Amino acid sequence: MLKELEEKYVKRETLGQYVAEVCVGLDDERQAMARLEKDFQARRLTGFSNYESTLDSLRSDPRFVDLLGRMGLKP
Repeated sequence: MLKELEEKYVKRETLGQYVAEVCVGLDDERQAMARLEKDFQARRLTGFSNYESTLDSLRSDPRFVDLLGRMGLKP
């Protein structure tokens, strides 16, 4: 599933958020944050859909808290 999403991401057929969600499911928070940050820097990440549940394990990560702040969202 991750490989398929990564291929779609390269083709701009999906968002980094969805790749990040799979990474979280695989307990790879570092890669999840890298995907979110990359999309944010590319201005492809402007909000989250359902981030309260799918990315919940990132809530205590200072990088995620910082990202939410830069997006104007509350942690």
